[in-house]
Amino acid sequence: MRHLAQLGRRTFVTLAGSAVGASSQVGTLMAAAPSASAGSDARSCDVVIVGAGLSGLRAAMVLSAANVNVLVLEARDRVGGRLLTIYPAEGNTRFFIDHGGQWVSAGQDRLIALADELGVPLFPTWGTGAAVDWHNGQRSIYTGMFPSYWSSDAQNQVLAGVQQLEEMANTVPLDAPWTAPNADQWDTQTYADWLAANTSSELARAMLERGVTGVFNSSPGPLSLLAALFVIRSAQDLIRHFHPLGRDQRFVGGAQRIPVKIAQRLRGKILLNSYVYQINNNSDGVEVIADQVTVRARRAIVTLPPTLAGRIRYNPALPASRDHLTESTPMGWVIKVHCIYPTRFWVDAGLSGAVTSDEGAVRTTADNSPSSGKPGILVGFIEGSAARRLAPLSVEQRRAEVIADFVRYFGPEAGNPLEYFEYSWGDDAFARGAYGGYWTQGLWTTYGPDLRAPIGSVHWAGTETSPDWNGKMEGAVQSGEHAAAEILTVL
Repeated sequence: MRHLAQLGRRTFVTLAGSAVGASSQVGTLMAAAPSASAGSDARSCDVVIVGAGLSGLRAAMVLSAANVNVLVLEARDRVGGRLLTIYPAEGNTRFFIDHGGQWVSAGQDRLIALADELGVPLFPTWGTGAAVDWHNGQRSIYTGMFPSYWSSDAQNQVLAGVQQLEEMANTVPLDAPWTAPNADQWDTQTYADWLAANTSSELARAMLERGVTGVFNSSPGPLSLLAALFVIRSAQDLIRHFHPLGRDQRFVGGAQRIPVKIAQRLRGKILLNSYVYQINNNSDGVEVIADQVTVRARRAIVTLPPTLAGRIRYNPALPASRDHLTESTPMGWVIKVHCIYPTRFWVDAGLSGAVTSDEGAVRTTADNSPSSGKPGILVGFIEGSAARRLAPLSVEQRRAEVIADFVRYFGPEAGNPLEYFEYSWGDDAFARGAYGGYWTQGLWTTYGPDLRAPIGSVHWAGTETSPDWNGKMEGAVQSGEHAAAEILTVL
């Protein structure tokens, strides 16, 4: 953890594997959950779960409720995976920052039910007011879907594109996208190429691209058209809501409270600092080997993103098709940044805190203030090529670019944050990116059936494996429940 002073104010950078101002709840859990040690080099259980993210913990929770003996191995020194909440003011859990996943959308029923069971309330995301648009060096504000400078032709192209994409998406079976009637054709074409061929307006193409890639992964690149259609259907009409945050909710105290509370229920069944590097697998059971601990079990659930799951050594080796799948599911890259201000000054100007922009390090922002509205917090996302460009620079250089963008969008008051925080998910050794893995050309039709199919005694979970709400917290919860149910049918 590094603590840097700048201009008389505070700057924090959260490095991979550390959390600035980590919550007392997480700290308590770390103390309570045993870490692997030389004295605990051999364990046995019914089901061993690799990864203490939302999917792994939910699977453990369901299995434990069915009197199945479980053990969760986590490489990090904390639970939560791609959920990470920090509390800058020690002891004040009402002032929190979510470095990872955080928004809850309508229709995410399993996640909402889980939060209710655990006693973690929700509050509406701040979103009232006009959005800022930055285009060709000009700033404007707008409400509704389109900025005022948009032509009627560009607007109609967006609406027509949404209709056409949704009609196509409705033919894609979520549990088997590779069986769609036009799967072979759509999987060889990129989403970007489809937009170029079907949308003449540059503005319309940019909005339709952002409607899928801006909330699913941070690099449209080789995302196949079939994968894009799957995302559109999986996220339940996501593409219609280009500024969805006004309808969304957040967890009071931060999203990581969910895995922390689950872990408290599973006390004694989670081993932190336990990096799994080998799984010996046969029809009779598994042997999972981690740093300083070996666990023998009847079944295993691997919840890592596909590209990380593929880095584990398997004996016998995984079938080539499964191995090739993990090699072809890259992670996006996001650096999430927060600027803290004494007040939500943008509200006085009638602004919501949301931005759309065609240039800069940060091209998307939102009002990320806590439920009390104090302090004022703006969150920004450095994504894709911008993240790759800025990651090698110093935190001071990144901070300067971020604040310059915020000043362009919100005025001079944005130039003097009390504190600056950032987290680079691409540099996180146990995530290697965000928001999730995405599907390149040809992946679904070539290796799709291998994504969720158990191999011997090894089962797969994680948000990337979920048909519904794929890539979201809801997808993680559903995948954990599915893997648990799958195991309960065979134990």
